Amino acid sequence: MLVQVILLTIGAYLLGAVPTSYIAGRLLKGIDIRDYGSGASSGSNVWHSVSRWAVVPVGIFDVLKGFIPVYIAWALGLTLLGEVVLAQGVVGLAAIAGHSWSIFLGFSGGRGFATMMGALIMVAPWELLVFVVICLLGLALLKNSPLWMILGAAAMPLASLGLGESLVLTWCLLGMLLLLIIKRLLADRTAPIGDWKRVMIYRLLLDRDTRDREAWIYRTPHGVEEQPKKK
Repeated sequence: MLVQVILLTIGAYLLGAVPTSYIAGRLLKGIDIRDYGSGASSGSNVWHSVSRWAVVPVGIFDVLKGFIPVYIAWALGLTLLGEVVLAQGVVGLAAIAGHSWSIFLGFSGGRGFATMMGALIMVAPWELLVFVVICLLGLALLKNSPLWMILGAAAMPLASLGLGESLVLTWCLLGMLLLLIIKRLLADRTAPIGDWKRVMIYRLLLDRDTRDREAWIYRTPHGVEEQPKKK
């Protein structure tokens, strides 16, 4: 069974690594999405830099990248160290890591939230509900989705403890939170040496390097005068 878990974990990483947003940018606009906006191969960058309607299929596939391998682990009844949740959690973490650091994009990628949600459908549906509610409330009240998404992810391990879930699940949720934080801080680019502390705070809380949101999400490569028009 250990061999099955290892093989499925590798498969989960490779499935997660399929660069959905990058493919959408190439097919629909003929661009490398990493050169535009936030620079992330993410659904939000597809929305701002490629096409708004494309967010739907891209988002669905990104969710499935997390759901499918965890579902397979559940369907096969796989365990790791005698724990069903641990096997599913490790597989889910691999899918999120693949999405965030895709081997097909030189280990760059998206933020991992959609893929995390797909994994949580199987592993921790109640904690997923907590995440979604916090994100929606934050967006409705303060219009700052990056901040509330990370707060929602941070609330999931606490919700797991409050619901009396297994400690294994809580550790898996902490692992997912850690991946999301690391991805935000690294962001596939080097922070300015003289201003790295401020940039790290912006990245963690606002998911960008500057205070000016509009200037950030509509960035273009050097020599490109106009952001590709959205449909």
